[in-house]
Amino acid sequence: MTAAPRELTGRGIALGIALALILGAANAYLGLYAGLTVSASIPAAVISMAILRILGGSTILENNVVQTIASAGEAVAAGAIFTFPALVILGGVRTLPYVEVTALCVVGATMGALMVVFLRRAYIVEERLPFPEGVACAQVLRAGDAQANVRPLVIGSLISAALKALQDIAGIIPGAVSGARWAGSAAVAGSLDISAALLGVGYIIGIRIAALVFAGGAFAWLVAIPLLTAFHPGYPTGDAATTASQLWSSQVRYLGVGAMLTGGVVTLWRLRTRIASAIADSIRIVRSTQPAVATAREDTDLSARAVLTSVALCVPVIFAICLWLSGQVALSVALAVILTMICFFATAIAGYLTGIVGASNNPVSGVTVIVLLAVALFLKLAGVSQSVGPQLAILAGAIVCTAAAMAGDSMHDLATGYHVGATPRSLEIGVLVGAIAASFLMAPILNLLIAGYGIAGTTTARAGALAAPQAFLMAKVTQGVFHGGLPLGTIAAGAALAAMLGLGDRYLERRGSKWRTPIMPAAIGLYLPLGLSVTIFIGALAHSLFGSEDAAENGPGILLAAGLVAGEALMGVASGAMVTAGVRLPIF
Repeated sequence: MTAAPRELTGRGIALGIALALILGAANAYLGLYAGLTVSASIPAAVISMAILRILGGSTILENNVVQTIASAGEAVAAGAIFTFPALVILGGVRTLPYVEVTALCVVGATMGALMVVFLRRAYIVEERLPFPEGVACAQVLRAGDAQANVRPLVIGSLISAALKALQDIAGIIPGAVSGARWAGSAAVAGSLDISAALLGVGYIIGIRIAALVFAGGAFAWLVAIPLLTAFHPGYPTGDAATTASQLWSSQVRYLGVGAMLTGGVVTLWRLRTRIASAIADSIRIVRSTQPAVATAREDTDLSARAVLTSVALCVPVIFAICLWLSGQVALSVALAVILTMICFFATAIAGYLTGIVGASNNPVSGVTVIVLLAVALFLKLAGVSQSVGPQLAILAGAIVCTAAAMAGDSMHDLATGYHVGATPRSLEIGVLVGAIAASFLMAPILNLLIAGYGIAGTTTARAGALAAPQAFLMAKVTQGVFHGGLPLGTIAAGAALAAMLGLGDRYLERRGSKWRTPIMPAAIGLYLPLGLSVTIFIGALAHSLFGSEDAAENGPGILLAAGLVAGEALMGVASGAMVTAGVRLPIF
C-alpha cells in the first residue's frame, strides 16, 4: 500500500464547491440558450492550479480533486436544464418548486455519481476505453503550475460579459440579426446570433461536430421550410418571417425529435454487447459475498456497502415525490423501483459512451427522451390522468437524465485520476460533494433565467428568450403521449434522416475517416434556431483557421473560448436576477 499524498483537503473541497456553483450556473444558462453544455474540467483544472499555487503546497492530486468537484456542477446543470423547464412549457407551473427540484437533483446526482463505482475497473482499467477528455485533462494537470495561466480565461470572460451587458442591460446591441423573404411561393429565412458564448462553444467542440450542427440547422431552415411553404397554398399570403417561424415551431423542429429518438436507439444498439458485458460485471460485483481487496491506494474505491446504502436512501425520496404528485401508493412504489433500475442501466450506458465520445458529446438527451417516452406510455396505460401524467413523467425523466449526466462526468473524472495516479475513493467522494452542492443551486438559477428571459414558445417569452431545445422536446413528447397531436409524419421523416446519417457514419468508420456523421449533433441542429447553429459554426471555423489540431487542451485559444462561454453565461444569470428583483431591462 503506497503512502497517501496530499489529495482530499479542506481547502480543495471548498475551492471545488465554489467552482462547481459558478460553472454549474454558467452551464445552466448555456444549455437553456443553445442546447449544448461544455466540459468544465479543463478550465476548472487551470483555475485550481493558479489559486492553489498562490496558496502553496499543492499537489497534482489535490488539483485533480478540485477539478473533479467543480465539473460535477456542470453535470448537474445538464440534467436539470434538459428536463425541469419542461414543467413551465407544459404550463403546470410558472416557478419551479425548490424542494422537489433540489430533491430530484440530489437523488439523480447521487445515483449517477455512485453507481459507476461498480463500473470503474471494467471501463477504465480492463477495457481501457479512450476517455478523450479524461486524457486531455490529465495532460493539463501534468503540465503543472508552469501552464496555469488564467489570463486568456479572464480576458475572454470580460469580453463576453461586456457584450452581454450591452445587449441585455443597456439594450444597445441586438442579440441577433435576421431576415426573411418570399422566393416565389417559398419562405426563406435566416438569422445570426450575436453571441460570444456561441463562438466559444464552436471553438471548443471543433469543426467536425459544429459542421453537423450547422448542417442540421441549414436543412431545417433552408430546405425543409422553403419546400413546405412552396407546397402549402395558404402560406404565401403572410409575412415570410412569421410564416417560417410558425412552421418551424409547429412542424419542422420535430425532425429533430425523430432524429434524437433514432440517434439514441442506434447508439445503444451499436454498443449493446459491450454495455451488456459491463452491466453483467457490475451485477456480479454487487452480488459477490467476498469483499474486494484493494492492493494499492490507486485501486481503492468506496465500499459496495456505502454505495448501495446511499442508493437505497434515494428510493424513499423518489417514492415520496411520486406519491405527492399522483396520490397513488402502488404506482409510486412501482415508479420508485423501476426508476432505480433504469438509473442503473442509464449510468452504465452513459459511462460507456463517455469513454468513447467524451463527456461533452455524450448524448444524454437522446437516452433521456427514450426513457421519458417509455415512462409516459407506462403512466398512460396505468390510468394516470392527463393533468398529472405529463408532470410525473418529466420528474421521472429528470432523475434519469441527471443520473446519466453525472455518470458520464464521474467516469470521465475517474479516468483523469487513473492517468495521474489518484485515489478513486477520494474522487468518488469529491464528485458526490460537488454534485450535491450544485443541486441546491439549480432551482434558484433556473427560476432566475426563466423569469429574466422566458422560454421561446411560451407566454412568458421575452426578447432573447431561451430556446431550451431539450426541455421543449421533453414537454412535447409527454404532451403527445397524453393529449395526442404529435406530428408523427415529421418525426418519422427526422428518424429517416437520422438513419441515413447513421449509415453514413458506419461507412466512414469502416474507411477509417477522420470525418464522421454522428446523429446527435445534426439532430440538435434540426431542433435549434438557425442563428445559434451559424454562430457556433463560425467559432469552429475560427479554430480551424487560427488554432491547431495539435494545440494543447489548456492552450490560450481553448482558455479564451472557455472564458467567452463563462462570461456571457454568468452575465446572463445576473441579468435574470436583475429582472427578478424588479429592474426593467433593457435600461435604454
